[in-house]
Amino acid sequence: MNIDIAHFELFNAVPIGVCIIDKDFRILFWNKQLEIWTNLNFENLSGKKLTEVFSHLNQPKYIVPISSVLDGGPPVVFSTQLHKNFFPSFLPNAQPRLLHTTVSNWKCKLNDEILGIISAEDYTYLSYRIKEHKRMRDQALQEVELRKKAEEELRESERKLRQLNATKDKFFSIIAHDLKNPIGAFKNVLELLYSDFESFTKEDILQFIEPLQESATQLYSLLENLLLWARTQTRSLQISPIEFNITDLVLQNISLLKLTADNKQVELSTDLPERLLVFADINSITTVLRNLITNAIKFTYPNGRVLVSVKEKDAFAEVCVEDTGIGMSKDTIDKLFRIDVHHTTLGTANEKGTGLGLIVCKEFVEANGGSIWVESEEGKGSKFFFTIPLSNKN
Repeated sequence: MNIDIAHFELFNAVPIGVCIIDKDFRILFWNKQLEIWTNLNFENLSGKKLTEVFSHLNQPKYIVPISSVLDGGPPVVFSTQLHKNFFPSFLPNAQPRLLHTTVSNWKCKLNDEILGIISAEDYTYLSYRIKEHKRMRDQALQEVELRKKAEEELRESERKLRQLNATKDKFFSIIAHDLKNPIGAFKNVLELLYSDFESFTKEDILQFIEPLQESATQLYSLLENLLLWARTQTRSLQISPIEFNITDLVLQNISLLKLTADNKQVELSTDLPERLLVFADINSITTVLRNLITNAIKFTYPNGRVLVSVKEKDAFAEVCVEDTGIGMSKDTIDKLFRIDVHHTTLGTANEKGTGLGLIVCKEFVEANGGSIWVESEEGKGSKFFFTIPLSNKN
């Protein structure tokens, strides 16, 4: 086919690559922009088949759609993502040029023959800019995530600092108040007895000793809880879980505290399975049971009842210490287990608390992988629950 290429010279002025082929894939025109991009001159390409010059185009994925266009079909696009090397071209730095190529048809008015017009647009810098924008966006998102993480760490650090301050305040509160008062009472009574011992009868001395005995019991309980709590704060408390029957442990504590309950005329009863194996630290769970049962007795009126029950719940043993005592308001419940709130309540016989027992219970239960909570209403008694993991041998 003889066509004067002067008809196509206009394409040398456009900033895109233009190649014109006939129905046999022969190159009829190759504009200046393609010469620059490919380093191939039109004089060396004129009349040659496109598939001969660019052998990779002799594949069905190119031949079939281009042939369809030359038969009068709609334009076909060869994107930079899927067909980066339609016309192999490279930048000065040897990086591949990304050419977005479109093949369309044009009916020549000279002989009514359909020609193929291949136009190539350089998307290289646009693609690089998109990649750079994506990189900058990802970097910005990463910086936002890092900032969020830093803020969360800062909030957690602040929370721990507040907790440490609350722990310190609690410690000094106990030292200043709960320890000072009973020790001060001891000091005053002993000084009085020492200074004028001969003037006191045996009955007088017994009257002095009786409150001292109660104070000594309270003081010992306080020191014991204080020591346990201090060990949990310094992480020196060793939790060594073993397999044991929780029923046996409950019965042992009931036996030890029965005299206390009898002296206050409080019925101490149980609802226990014959055998339920758990996997926990027996010493810390003993402390939890003793604190909860002692508290239940303390806040129950004479002729009241304390019930200790155990049942299996999912993968845990659930222990409940229920009393018919004075109960608690929602405000009081909210203050339990909190180190930052100093809260103690006198028992039904004016028994004093240490303010640490339930905090120690919470530390111990959670250290054993369980949880602790309370259900109560004023005047209707309380139910303290805690869970510990079951043994696999049940």
